[in-house]
Amino acid sequence: MKRIMVMLTAALLVCVSFGQTKAFATLASARAKITRVIENPKEMTAVMQTLSPADQKTFLAEVVAAVASMPSDESARTEKFVEIVNAGLAGSQKGNSLTLVAEVFATVPPNSLAAVNESLASGLMNRATDGNVTYTDADYIEISKKVIAAVNERVANEDNAGVRSGFAALMMIRGSNSEAGSESYDKIVASVVESLPESVQNDAKNEWIPAALGQGGQEKTYDPMLAVVDGDQGKPVNEEGVDTAAPRQASQETSSTLLALRVASAQNLDTLLADIGGANTDPSAAASAANPVVDSVQNSTNSELPLGNGEPGGDAGETGSIIEEVIGYQNQTTRE
Repeated sequence: MKRIMVMLTAALLVCVSFGQTKAFATLASARAKITRVIENPKEMTAVMQTLSPADQKTFLAEVVAAVASMPSDESARTEKFVEIVNAGLAGSQKGNSLTLVAEVFATVPPNSLAAVNESLASGLMNRATDGNVTYTDADYIEISKKVIAAVNERVANEDNAGVRSGFAALMMIRGSNSEAGSESYDKIVASVVESLPESVQNDAKNEWIPAALGQGGQEKTYDPMLAVVDGDQGKPVNEEGVDTAAPRQASQETSSTLLALRVASAQNLDTLLADIGGANTDPSAAASAANPVVDSVQNSTNSELPLGNGEPGGDAGETGSIIEEVIGYQNQTTRE
């Protein structure tokens, strides 16, 4: 009888252990690491994957706020935003990606969203990043609608809400990899514009998108978007492209750092689109529910985010050079 009771007790413990939900770290413990995360943004992934979905949103916003308060120039802060956002979203809990993407566009300053949207479009949010999932135009349009709707809702009460949604729209257009002027491109742009708040649809279609993408032979610029941003940060500089009050150029050190910046390589990345798209992905080629980036962090001894090969044109794409380009012309067209 005693033996039977022991066996039943053991079986019960096994059942209970299998039925337990994942234990998450406290938000307080994560907050204690904010300084370390800012100094080494790669650690953001490891911290994020220990938090509950609700705490992930809060922590991401608090780290962004901490970066925004850094006593450094805009180029340095933008570089940090790009690294923090990429590493933070890579650690998203399953089903939480859409919430975190919306939080990014609600909290990162508009000037820095110029670089963030291009970085995400070339990496985590890119249509072709995950080779295990096929996204038709219809799939991608539905995902874009989800993303922009979530951003619209989240930024509704934030300053510069329309511009923030506009940057999300640009991210989805870039991430589609559709060639300008093609039927695919036109469908995606039309859908994205229609998803924006009505108050900015005309500006987005006729000014923001063509200028930001350098269409019609014009030089790529965010001036039309940033000109409507509240405060001085969106006002154009003088005719020579110089802010006489606070002239800024990206330092050589910053440029070198940006050239080395990489998101996780494509073959090791379960793109956020799969998490956001859900049933809209091709069921015959659906990726695993596991996130290889998170798994590698959990199983790693150094808890570092796996990166690309660090060479321009490597597996991670052209992320670094794109960010360098964004900050280059951003510094010449906006003011602190």
